[in-house]
Amino acid sequence: MADKGPVLIAYDGSDGAKHAIHEAAKVLGGGAAVVASVWQSTAAAAPASLLAIPTGVARQAYEELDREAQQQSEALAEEGASIARELGFDAEPRPAVCHVNTWSTLLSVADDVDAVAIVIGSRGHSGIKSALLGSVSHGVANHAHRPVLLVRAGGH
Repeated sequence: MADKGPVLIAYDGSDGAKHAIHEAAKVLGGGAAVVASVWQSTAAAAPASLLAIPTGVARQAYEELDREAQQQSEALAEEGASIARELGFDAEPRPAVCHVNTWSTLLSVADDVDAVAIVIGSRGHSGIKSALLGSVSHGVANHAHRPVLLVRAGGH
């Protein structure tokens, strides 16, 4: 697989994401991998009601929140890449900012790196978030134009 492109591994730090990396290592046996962690810009998602806040104050707050979200995403991507490396992948971290929704961001990263396949856990951090925004794994599985290894939640 390494000569065809890396495997994209979606990682959010959840037990389901960790389990997906372990299962991918068993099935794929390692190789090149990109571990993506998606973060959302606070400024892009700010509700219109915050327009009452003075522009300079709001901009400063958004920039600080975005820096924090990006740093957390970088740390998560590195954590996932470290786990993947321990399991035999030649993995690099890839934080990615979400512009529309998480699943489409993951598909965009898969296109950018010309991923041979996408690995994703069936459950991430928030069941409530999935209920409100839609399942990330469902979106990836239904819209990907490449193979998807969807790993059901479970113990190692």
